[in-house]
Amino acid sequence: MRYYAQVLAFARRYEPEGSSVIDVGGRDCEYIQWFDWFERKVVIDLKPPPASPGVETLAGNFLEFQPGVCFDLVVCLQVLEHLQEPAEFCRKLLQTGRTVIVSVPYRWPRGLCKYHVQDPVDEIKLHGWAGQSPRDSAIVRDGNRERLVAVFAT
Repeated sequence: MRYYAQVLAFARRYEPEGSSVIDVGGRDCEYIQWFDWFERKVVIDLKPPPASPGVETLAGNFLEFQPGVCFDLVVCLQVLEHLQEPAEFCRKLLQTGRTVIVSVPYRWPRGLCKYHVQDPVDEIKLHGWAGQSPRDSAIVRDGNRERLVAVFAT
């Protein structure tokens, strides 16, 4: 999908010398391997992520996660729209790393996906959840749907 390419481009632009990346909610996604310049790669999800070479996989509630370190990059793709309380989750993302990249469905109509409790999501809603404006953002079209990819700096 094109939005993955945008996430990777933002990661290369804003964390070219990064050494640690965590993907929050990316259980079945293998794109963590694309971040090949990061020495430490971590995936955390509610359900156990499948084992992947060179990737630490953690099962658990991200809101209860205590990383013990500040990651260079935090990635959270297509997760916030599923949450009843996305602001708390988004702010935890910002506390977990120096650079945070999130993606959300952009202005998808309510009811299009039964699992999305926050649709429609736009820039104003995302900025409200984060408590700040992004450093950079892009709207990416995949097929007939768009996604908002935003970079936040902490």
